[in-house]
Amino acid sequence: MAVLVITTFFIGLVSLNSISSPEKKWIPLGWHLVLGGAILLLVLARLAMRVWVYNKPLFWSKDKNQTPRQQFILDKMDKFVHPLLYFGTILMAALGIAISLPAGLPAVIFFGSEGSIPADFSVYPARAWHGAFSTVLMLLVFQHILVAVFHQFIKKDNFIKRMWFIGTKEQ
Repeated sequence: MAVLVITTFFIGLVSLNSISSPEKKWIPLGWHLVLGGAILLLVLARLAMRVWVYNKPLFWSKDKNQTPRQQFILDKMDKFVHPLLYFGTILMAALGIAISLPAGLPAVIFFGSEGSIPADFSVYPARAWHGAFSTVLMLLVFQHILVAVFHQFIKKDNFIKRMWFIGTKEQ
């Protein structure tokens, strides 16, 4: 999911902000919409599986093998970062939907409607929130990547294996 979030962020930031002509935005905007929708579905599926299939709490529990002195500073932020990653990802998708539906983007991009892509999305109130919150979400993803790299390569406790979709059952 981190790869999808980062890719979608860069499509929005680099491709869409650098293209001035609305006619040329439909391909990167289409990819942005598809990837954003895929991210929303994945995060909802992950939450549903976590709660209903594995009967785990919504968010990670503390590693019982670590005392507070042994925890890496970014580990201590875990109780905030995981809930914020889930909430932030869902909020970003909801804000994207709040922009795309009034703009008629799904009809224009996917169904060949006669409408056009707006020249400026700032007329939609959700656009400012979507843009600003994307930076917060990217900082959370970056922090999450730092912790994963720290645990995988410095502490060597195989976090990458535990991260696959919902993690292992012995987590």
